[in-house]
Amino acid sequence: MKYLIRSTAVYNGHDALPSPESILVEDGVIRKILPYDVNAESLLDKREAEAFPDKKEAEVLPDKMNAESLPDGIKVLDFGDRLVMPGFIDAHTHFFTGAMENSEHVCSEIADSVSEDDCARIVGEYAAKHPEEKVIRGSGWFLPKWRTTTLPTKKSLDAVVSDRPVLLKCADAHSYWLNSAALRLCGITPDMKPESGSVGLLPDGELSGMLIEPAAYEPADKVFRTFPEDEYRKIIEDFEKVLAGYGITALSEMFAPDYNEENNHLCEMIHSMAEEDRLSAHLYLFPRLFGYTDFSAAEKWKKQFAGKWFDIPGVKGFLDGVTETYTGLLLKPYTDRPDTCGIGVPLREYDDVRQSVIAANREGFSVRLHCIADGSVRMALNLFEDSIRANGDRDYHNTIEHIENIDSSDIPRFRKLHVIPSMQPAHLVLDENGKILHIGKERIRYEWPLRSMAEATGTLAIGTDFPVVGIDPFQTIYTAVTRKDYQHHPTGFNPEEKLTMLQVLSGYTFNAARAYHMEDKIGSLEEGKYADIIVLKENLFTMPEEEIMDNQVVFTMCCGKITNDTLKTGSVRDRSLCRPFRT
Repeated sequence: MKYLIRSTAVYNGHDALPSPESILVEDGVIRKILPYDVNAESLLDKREAEAFPDKKEAEVLPDKMNAESLPDGIKVLDFGDRLVMPGFIDAHTHFFTGAMENSEHVCSEIADSVSEDDCARIVGEYAAKHPEEKVIRGSGWFLPKWRTTTLPTKKSLDAVVSDRPVLLKCADAHSYWLNSAALRLCGITPDMKPESGSVGLLPDGELSGMLIEPAAYEPADKVFRTFPEDEYRKIIEDFEKVLAGYGITALSEMFAPDYNEENNHLCEMIHSMAEEDRLSAHLYLFPRLFGYTDFSAAEKWKKQFAGKWFDIPGVKGFLDGVTETYTGLLLKPYTDRPDTCGIGVPLREYDDVRQSVIAANREGFSVRLHCIADGSVRMALNLFEDSIRANGDRDYHNTIEHIENIDSSDIPRFRKLHVIPSMQPAHLVLDENGKILHIGKERIRYEWPLRSMAEATGTLAIGTDFPVVGIDPFQTIYTAVTRKDYQHHPTGFNPEEKLTMLQVLSGYTFNAARAYHMEDKIGSLEEGKYADIIVLKENLFTMPEEEIMDNQVVFTMCCGKITNDTLKTGSVRDRSLCRPFRT
């Protein structure tokens, strides 16, 4: 089937405002970009023109498509003045845990909790309503929302659920909170010494129930993400419908999975679903960087599984944690903890990471580094500079993830070193102005410095870090262009860092594609690229800012496959479908 998609407002994914255009789609790719008032001759290639000589002069009028003048097999989709644009590309997500947390198997309601006891109450109610769940999973509790820096303990969970394991992931995905049954199930002992992070202990040396940073909570995370395969496939298929409803045509798995049998099986499952045409968005997986200088395992995965729906374009590492638990690496001490620049960070020694970064770039893999604070950001820039010295000065599509604060002297280095900043505007809302407590008034001038990074680099990639926050693009867009929370209150201390609509949309399309090293295939409406096209109910460039979060994606096409057509069905997107909807 060929489609001719047209509108008076087509945004191409670059830096130009929308304009009237027509898009010819064939075999899942964009074949031609044509004028809005295209004539039939423009729709025909040489072979077709010879086959349909009588159609050469027939015009397609701008006010009404003349279907009789078109070659057979072309379906016209005229969207009037609705905004047509490339599909949203979320530059940073955790696909597998996000799909799980979108399901009924995870209690996401704890995201609304306002204290440790309130969270425990919600968990107890969920457990009572779900006797079939042998393991109680939850996600979304967050210390800044509780207005405290005191970590919870197993005691409050034991009081509400003692007969089943309870595993609760923090909203920032850097901590787990377990009850006693879960600690036993996961084999956690007081004498454990993880590679990084920590196992929480009470003053008497007993386990507290807290596991901080991925190396420490890996046993809990393995239990959290373990489901029978048929159930797992159903979870993913349900999540794919949510993605189509939001117009998200590409996203990622950024948890840096290791090259083991469990994760190989996940890759096989996704590859199988792709082969069966059961996916509705491109998925890009970034396996583990740390501990490796030989990336033949990553190369094997890429050769075995890579295709239009699934690919392995790079590798991922974590340099620090988060400022909420004082594991973000700062250049100078924390304002409220002047005894430290970060506890237990960096998570790996510089020389160790340096060897891995250089090797990965040398073998053709981009490197993405988790860097919350200004100290880890500088460390990452130094590492990428070392890679250029070792491998040559070229664009490796390396990225720095998050950048929740930065020293202004490091901003120009991004362009010089070809480093892509990958940031998540909605984290500013999640933080609820908590950063000032940890880094003080001087450093918050460059907290979530979106505008500074966009103007200095021209390559700012936009994402959510879902399920840390909800995956709804319109929430992210609203926060990015207003620096306001979802109740329309100003948030953050630097309103000058708000983005223009062009900046945020290019970050959500073409620049996000660059972060995946896929800008030759996706991210803009250009001839030869995959036909990843969405249509919005309202035009983001002309609608009032306060109404952005109410906007809808009414049509989604990915690789030429229509995955969402609410104009045809009459249905509308239900935000409750994406359960971690943070307010």
